[in-house]
Amino acid sequence: MPPVKLLDTAHEARDQTADHARRLALMGDVLAQALSGEQVDAASIAAACPSETADCLVTFLRQRGGERGLFVAVQKSSTLILQVFATLVDLPARQVIARRELNFRGDNDESWRRAALFLAREFADGTGRAPAR
Repeated sequence: MPPVKLLDTAHEARDQTADHARRLALMGDVLAQALSGEQVDAASIAAACPSETADCLVTFLRQRGGERGLFVAVQKSSTLILQVFATLVDLPARQVIARRELNFRGDNDESWRRAALFLAREFADGTGRAPAR
């Protein structure tokens, strides 16, 4: 799993770079642990795929032995509202298995952790089929 990405379009005055870096790492850690996956560090991604195109990332993860790749991006649209966009890819077949989009409220560690746990449940069976509720 490549690192979780952030697109911050909230334009807040306070610099939250450190907070967001911590929360991105937290979300990646929660997802990797819950899904028994492995995160790939940003330096390895940058060295192998400087432009980070989908083709390069899928090839890179496959060369590392991955069967499935989870690509996650968070968009912060305001102080309170964030969206997560996640795509699960069958790496050998180079096919999208499932996509999920979810909104969550609160730019704080606990909200990010809960969003990651919810997302992990959505992808828990490896197919992206939501579990029965």
